[in-house]
Amino acid sequence: MADNSGNFWGGFLFGAAVGGLVGALVAIKITEPEEDVVDRQSDRDRILDKTQTSNEFARRNLEKKIAQLNAAIDSVSQELATAEGKNGNKQTIELSRNMTVDDKGSTI
Repeated sequence: MADNSGNFWGGFLFGAAVGGLVGALVAIKITEPEEDVVDRQSDRDRILDKTQTSNEFARRNLEKKIAQLNAAIDSVSQELATAEGKNGNKQTIELSRNMTVDDKGSTI
């Protein structure tokens, strides 16, 4: 049994040394960011910035369109109120059929 215990302790120390070395190398590899990881993170940041920029652009365009629609609605309401006061309902119906709105939101 004495001979086997020497082999056990030798193997134990050798395994501990190899395991410690592998663990140290893995720890160093994990703590140092690779260029690929940094590139992926910067790509992710650029995509998020583009998404936020495009969302902001879409929001601004929607606000412009809503403002144009509100202006067109106000204009039509004023014209309908004026036409109703002067000529009655028949004139009002004709105005609403012929009403168009240009790109700037004004009625033609």
